[in-house]
Amino acid sequence: MPLSYEVRSLYRFGVFELEACTGELRRNGVKLRLQDQPYQVLLKLLEHAGQTVSREQLRSTLWPAGTFVDFETGLNTIIKRLRETLGDSAENPAFIETVPKRGYRFIASVIPPKSGPESVADKMAPGRRLPSTRQLGAFLILALLSGGFALRHWSTAASLPARVLDFAQLTSDGQAKQGRLVSDGSRIYFSEILPVGRILAQVSAKGGETTTIPTTVSDPRPADLSPDGTELLILSGGSSKNEEAYGSALWILPVAGGSARPVGNVFATDALWGERAETIVYGNGHDLYVVNKDGSNRRNFLTVSGYVESLRWSPNRQVLRFTMATRAMGGTSSIWEVSANGTGLREVVPGLPGSAVCCGAWLAGSDDFLFQWTREGRTDLWELSGNRGVLRPAPTRLTAGPMNLSEPAASGAPNEAFVVGSIPRAELVKYVPQEAELVPYLSGISAEGVEASRDGQWLAYTLFPEGTLWRSNITGSERVQLTFPPMRAFLPRWSPDGKQIAFIGTTTGDHWTTYMIPAPGGVARQMIRGNDETADATWMPDNKSIVFGPWQGGESRGIRVLDLNTNQVSPLPGATEMWSPRTSPMGATSLPFLNKTAR
Repeated sequence: MPLSYEVRSLYRFGVFELEACTGELRRNGVKLRLQDQPYQVLLKLLEHAGQTVSREQLRSTLWPAGTFVDFETGLNTIIKRLRETLGDSAENPAFIETVPKRGYRFIASVIPPKSGPESVADKMAPGRRLPSTRQLGAFLILALLSGGFALRHWSTAASLPARVLDFAQLTSDGQAKQGRLVSDGSRIYFSEILPVGRILAQVSAKGGETTTIPTTVSDPRPADLSPDGTELLILSGGSSKNEEAYGSALWILPVAGGSARPVGNVFATDALWGERAETIVYGNGHDLYVVNKDGSNRRNFLTVSGYVESLRWSPNRQVLRFTMATRAMGGTSSIWEVSANGTGLREVVPGLPGSAVCCGAWLAGSDDFLFQWTREGRTDLWELSGNRGVLRPAPTRLTAGPMNLSEPAASGAPNEAFVVGSIPRAELVKYVPQEAELVPYLSGISAEGVEASRDGQWLAYTLFPEGTLWRSNITGSERVQLTFPPMRAFLPRWSPDGKQIAFIGTTTGDHWTTYMIPAPGGVARQMIRGNDETADATWMPDNKSIVFGPWQGGESRGIRVLDLNTNQVSPLPGATEMWSPRTSPMGATSLPFLNKTAR
């Protein structure tokens, strides 16, 4: 549907559209089957998005007064059917939240029908007056570059949090966007992942066709645009971790065309132009540096305890904010700031166990700061108000899925920013030899790590990206959910007798170890004592032991064996440089892959 026109009765939320007049529900433009009663419930919830709709309200909507019906069972069935249609979860909802003993609430951002046709361009046309702060508050556009949208956000009073109400898609090429977005207000520069590799691309800030920026630099990723808009700082190649060259090579690329030139021998995790574009500020490991644009005269600007990533200047270039990670390329992260002269270092948004805050951006002409927060596999946008009072306001959550929103970047216009939007999904398929093709299996559910029991009657799998462990029979019926948030599960393995399932799991998001749970359901228990990270547990044919690979910081420390009768752990002889064990159908242990020290 073009951005210039909106149907009066169309509700939009995430990748879904509900046409209220016809009852038609579409996902990414594809029509879904929705029966009348689930439609009525969905419409009621959308009409009152963000508010609790009581069970009695839904009862009067579904059944006329005097109608005899098993109300509790009927409504529960309708809600369950509606959640299945939306791919939602009662335990970790993205759309419909249960309000205990009261009713239900639609928690995702909803674009309601407009009172008449109106375009996004009309709303932002020059000379058009925005509503007053008391009436509407700020007007925010977030352009999502992986099937992106423009969102409005508002507050009726200073004491109320901002909300996202509207969004508009800018690109539709179906290619994954990754990493930082850079914009001069008229163009947006970004990396795009193609089958041939990563490329540098651009698109109009108003949306349209994506075009490639030619460069001979390998694996290019934009870092910053010069103040005059003529040169891009780009990072090249994969990240190096040796002490002399931590990060990626830094280059300068003319936007109008021409050869890229390296910034000396600088390697960086991120970089920004300094004032007047004569210097560059960049991060490398635990340090921030300033260097001349030709790579000369490097000097240390700041040293911190964590790893420096995602640098951002304030609009007046007096404050530098950055993400500090607890370990290289991962772990918990938090947002810090320091003044332009290197003083006043302080934490702005703290990191929490099992989560990562990252990659913020100031709105143009404002002290309000947008950033992303990843928890339980989902990334949402948050806002930190620029109020400089004695008590700094707590961050406000702007989005709650189902779309992951990341890499906010200011557009240059007041109260506008660009972000990347994506919805991670998998499709379970099976190979049919007779047709020599892959076809959807179990209705193509979004699952991974599937394993069948030894008798071929049962399946164990984890839903993606939720990370919950499920068991079903081979046809997909008799489904039972075995684990629940905050537990995230991966790589389930059936015991030879079919009574237990081993898997690796985490309750904090950053510490994985091996668990075991009864196949019919029950309490998962940690199999390996202590705090060691373990992975890839595999049952031995005797059903009395498992083999697994202890794992720490991405490095294997050899295969070990756990005796399930004595709970004793012992090393597998001769397997100190190996990992990822498997057992053969005949009962012999197969050779695992060798790690880098054994090649």
